Amino acid sequence: MGKLSVLNVGGHPKDAILYAGGTMANHIANGDTVCTLTPTHGLSHHETAIANFKQNKKINFDSLIEERKNELEAASAELGIKDVRFLGHDDTIILPKPEIIKEITDVILEVKPDIIITHWPNDTVPAHANATQMTLLAIEAASCVQKDDSKQPHSIKQIFFHVSQGRTNIRENSRPPNPTTIIDITDVIHLKSNAMNKFKSQYYGENGNLQRKLGEALDGNIHAIHSRVPYAESFIADQPSLYSLLPLSEYQLSIQNKTKEDNLKHLSQFLIN
Repeated sequence: MGKLSVLNVGGHPKDAILYAGGTMANHIANGDTVCTLTPTHGLSHHETAIANFKQNKKINFDSLIEERKNELEAASAELGIKDVRFLGHDDTIILPKPEIIKEITDVILEVKPDIIITHWPNDTVPAHANATQMTLLAIEAASCVQKDDSKQPHSIKQIFFHVSQGRTNIRENSRPPNPTTIIDITDVIHLKSNAMNKFKSQYYGENGNLQRKLGEALDGNIHAIHSRVPYAESFIADQPSLYSLLPLSEYQLSIQNKTKEDNLKHLSQFLIN
């Protein structure tokens, strides 16, 4: 297979890293092209800003937005991602906006991704679901004839939705999505951990235990355990994949050839410091 182009969309600045950072690191290591995009500045989830509001402290919005942008760029760099698109829109938007859809469309036409990763469409965090709806509309728009004849239409090959839930409420827990694709990120878990620690405005950082706790819960979850690996990220493919033969990955075959003792020793590792 030739090298791929991957566009990873997160509703807030940290989401693309939180839900698919390990997968992106794997693609970078494979020589693929990766672009990270967030439509919003994420200030509604800026923990330092929220604390200052509660204490009636004056805050500089431009400075906080720049901080979120710098955090995303630094986190992406930890994974080897150089192409970061920070659109900087308000994350309290509740409906898709044409101007943002156009911006995402333009990125798709420029990057020409084979794969787009984004949130589960029924995620109950509004900025997550909204980012996905705008991305889906942008995907459709990018595939059509463009008014600007310098831009060639582009159709992606596959969309992968994050399986991890945005919130643990009844609306998501009553119909939890089951993954179709699980990516082993064990070899890059430290890269992802270091990347997440760049989001200090969210109380991550190398001096705290939040990333270790989150990493073990989110990436060392039941999907990883059932796949018999220490850490994994899980996705749902939007379209069925076409094969000439029934697929079974070499990775699955290699695991089957291990002894039960070796499998247990492998999957039960705690690697995040």
